[in-house]
Amino acid sequence: MQRNDRRASILVVLLLLLPVIILMVGFSIDFAHMQRIRTELRSATDLAAKAAADALSKTSDEATARQVGIDIAALNLVNSEPLTIAPTDIVFGRSTKQTSGYWNFEAGISPRNAVQILGSRASDSSDGAVPTFFGTLYGHATFEPEFECVAAFIDTDICIVLDRSSSMKYASTNPTPDGLPSSDPRYCAAPYADSRWIALDTAVQTFLTELQSTIGTEQVAMVTFASDMTSSCGETNIVSTVDQDLTTNLSLISSAMTTRSTTVWNGATDIKAGVEMGNVVLTGPLARANADKVMIVFTDGRYTEEDPVPAGTLASTDGITVNTITFSPGANQADMLGLANAGNGRHFHADTTAELNNIFRELAASMTIIVK
Repeated sequence: MQRNDRRASILVVLLLLLPVIILMVGFSIDFAHMQRIRTELRSATDLAAKAAADALSKTSDEATARQVGIDIAALNLVNSEPLTIAPTDIVFGRSTKQTSGYWNFEAGISPRNAVQILGSRASDSSDGAVPTFFGTLYGHATFEPEFECVAAFIDTDICIVLDRSSSMKYASTNPTPDGLPSSDPRYCAAPYADSRWIALDTAVQTFLTELQSTIGTEQVAMVTFASDMTSSCGETNIVSTVDQDLTTNLSLISSAMTTRSTTVWNGATDIKAGVEMGNVVLTGPLARANADKVMIVFTDGRYTEEDPVPAGTLASTDGITVNTITFSPGANQADMLGLANAGNGRHFHADTTAELNNIFRELAASMTIIVK
């Protein structure tokens, strides 16, 4: 009889605790559910803001950017439903970097470089509040998460550092990395139309055109490098020169390329000297304190003087990202990959003029950097 009384008492306790257990289990399930919904909402809002900012940078059109943000949000599910962003939840303005390192967004300020998007599942939003599974048990049948995201593209100072050694006069289809012999008729002439240099000229023009399609304010400089020498043609070559200092007038870069394309030059391949001169430009008086700094180093061969990697490391410590491009099958990709790694950048390789154009087009697109 005593044992039965004990069993009955335990059963009574279990019956009394059962609602509490159910409540705790239900709350745990709902808590996990709410965390998942918050993550989905944050991710969808972030992606919409980034896409809208990217569209704004490419089109300069707020209506287009707003629609892109709405469309991208709708491609992302929140609680198994496409996220609806109302047009009034998208605000354009300007983001500026503060001395603390944080970014401050001001709505309506021009020139606009930022988009603020509110992702909402509040009761008054287009999609409404999110229902809970067990919320009626503890007085919360729904919950109403909201996230606000600001995405912006920032201004960039860019220095293109270009190889003008004699091998750049070879035809773009020629794989040799060696210098052009002085006996070659091209040696004492400006680059021929089929040369690597003219292919580079075309790619740089593509790069400049792509930059002009954004509303980011890019400054571009041009440095060329070879080696110190006076050739048998009588022209004097300087190891590295600033052909055009930082400027927002990209036609000046185009003109500098034209000048090099129509004059005689020769020399070896002192890549280190080119990187060092690019560093001087990007840390010089025309460089903007709040702009990202990017160096693009191009060569068709291999370095003939000192290893350029230490110069890339120094550039990195000065806040410069060093990207590298090799052109033609004979170029030393390993060395330029090492330089890019030292400069926290990327290495690209092209065997054809079409590939080279695509690389410069991709690099121009990457200058629109999205920050949150």
